[in-house]
Amino acid sequence: MDQTLDAILQKQLDTIQRIELFLDIYKCKEFVAADLNKLKEDSGEAAEKLSRTREYLETDRKDVCSQFIKIMQKMRRNELLMLHLWEVGPHSEAANAKPAQSDTPKSMPLKELQNDNPSKMHLTDYSKSPFATRSKSKDIHFYDFDAEITEEEFETIPKYLRGRMQLSELIQFLEKDVIKCFEEKYTLMYKHRKAVSNQHDLTAWKDYNSMQAKFPDRKFITQDDLLHKSGKALDKKSYAKLQMLRYLHILQEVRSEGTVYFLWIYSR
Repeated sequence: MDQTLDAILQKQLDTIQRIELFLDIYKCKEFVAADLNKLKEDSGEAAEKLSRTREYLETDRKDVCSQFIKIMQKMRRNELLMLHLWEVGPHSEAANAKPAQSDTPKSMPLKELQNDNPSKMHLTDYSKSPFATRSKSKDIHFYDFDAEITEEEFETIPKYLRGRMQLSELIQFLEKDVIKCFEEKYTLMYKHRKAVSNQHDLTAWKDYNSMQAKFPDRKFITQDDLLHKSGKALDKKSYAKLQMLRYLHILQEVRSEGTVYFLWIYSR
């Protein structure tokens, strides 16, 4: 009971002190009002500058991480290339032949890996490699179609577009449907003409190279390519995923002469 009375008494004393403080401030209001308003403005400006600094640092961190990843990827590709050259060097005819008169070393072709899952390569390297001259296709992946969707990027997609979809669903659609479609198309399209013996593949090869003239410097697939890849018509959920990939600047949709094209525009 005594503790309750002490608490009530202390509360009243605190209230009295706050009232006295208010009265003291009120008496000198005309002298401190300008300073208080200036302090409020300065606080708002400081908060805004702090927010801008935080955004800049976060953007800069992402850029640095992206550059670091690219450098590591280049180093890894160079390591693989050196291993290939070292492996084929002692057994190649060039190694047993007499040295050329010129001091400029001749470039050596990439050796075909002996497993079913060759390392990734660029399309330009693929077009010059043994893979492009052989009729038997292999499951090849390309750095040209690498893409990453972070949790932060996924959260920027408007809620009305995301709905209840999870990031993992979008990534699976991107990797298993979209990127796979790009890889299969350009694996065939970049083959040498003599390496395409199947009549169905030859028709597709001609169509692909013919359509490429519409976007000579771009990589793209069509809505029909996705349809043939999945074996069924695109449903509402698939269209929503394509819209999200467009929002994230991975794909760009272009319509021309009744055909829907999806251009690869992703870059880091």
